[in-house]
Amino acid sequence: MDKELKVILCILFVLLGFFVVMWLRFAAFIVSLDNSFAKQDILISPLYLGYLITFASTPIAYLLGMDKSKKNKYRVWGIAIMFPISLPLSYSIGITYSFIVRTPWGTLLMLYIFPLVFIVGVILLLVGIFKKEEIK
Repeated sequence: MDKELKVILCILFVLLGFFVVMWLRFAAFIVSLDNSFAKQDILISPLYLGYLITFASTPIAYLLGMDKSKKNKYRVWGIAIMFPISLPLSYSIGITYSFIVRTPWGTLLMLYIFPLVFIVGVILLLVGIFKKEEIK
């Protein structure tokens, strides 16, 4: 991996960490109002934080999978989809849908999207683990 790629990866990881911390602060506010870590007045709307986390995680997974075998790419993408992508993305899609239909119950769509996306990540990870290396 060359130096420019490492710098880009470091910047993306810092950006991802920043977004995840803000998202977790809002989630902690929802769970417990009197927590010192929890804040409602974060800089970015929680609606957009899930999309931003997804858009920061995708290039990280792509860059980590570059110049790797197909087996390792499946592993990287499986882990990336399971952890930093599935929950924030389903959360934001659920909130967006509830804004569109103008009912807070629309947010429950998140409970259907999250397991589906997570299972896709598990399947990719398992394919990466159990796939046999191709001999060229």
